[in-house]
Amino acid sequence: MTIPLVTLLGLADHPAEAAGFGPIDAGLARDLAAQAAASPGTSWCITVTGQDGRPTAHGCAKPGRRRKASQKKGPGGPPGTTARPGTNPPGGYGTWRLRPVPGGPDLTVDLEPIAVTDCDHRHETGAHDPSDRLRHLVEIRDGECTWPPCRRAAKRCDFEHAIPWEAGGKTCTCNAGPRCRHHHHQKQAAGWQLTQHLPGYHTWTTPSGRQYTTGPITYPI
Repeated sequence: MTIPLVTLLGLADHPAEAAGFGPIDAGLARDLAAQAAASPGTSWCITVTGQDGRPTAHGCAKPGRRRKASQKKGPGGPPGTTARPGTNPPGGYGTWRLRPVPGGPDLTVDLEPIAVTDCDHRHETGAHDPSDRLRHLVEIRDGECTWPPCRRAAKRCDFEHAIPWEAGGKTCTCNAGPRCRHHHHQKQAAGWQLTQHLPGYHTWTTPSGRQYTTGPITYPI
């Protein structure tokens, strides 16, 4: 389930989205989040977006340490967050400490940039297959199969190189995207071409020369 933080904290009633079902109202989303918080098997991730809903940073949570009474609140941070010395979330990248659901666990989330227009290659690997972290960040950025009409969720797609690995392509966020198995094969068919001029943008060229570009997914905000 993807839920805007302001909705989760009760500051707004923007709809959330349940994977496989679509939009759900704010009240139901908060109820589901509260039930999920009771399970130690629940995983939490934070995706920071721009004003257009496009992802800019991401981090997955781990149990947070008990807060000290003297710890200062993060400057400009949303309710329920604090910052470690030397960090300034959410204006930059750093660490969030928050309890997203009343009575739920305290969480620590280390945020790192998502490669959309620039890439620092921090998760690049020399192997053909990506690390779990690299695959996860590409899935968060693109959200769905990058073939324009396809809406298959990225988690159900192949991690696929724009420039093939065997042709010297990097196994990195700047040379990869989720492709469902059908469109993975389509890309390899004669006359088709896929280019990734920017890490988060995928341009398909058909055998007739027409071009279609997809960009990062837009999250509910």
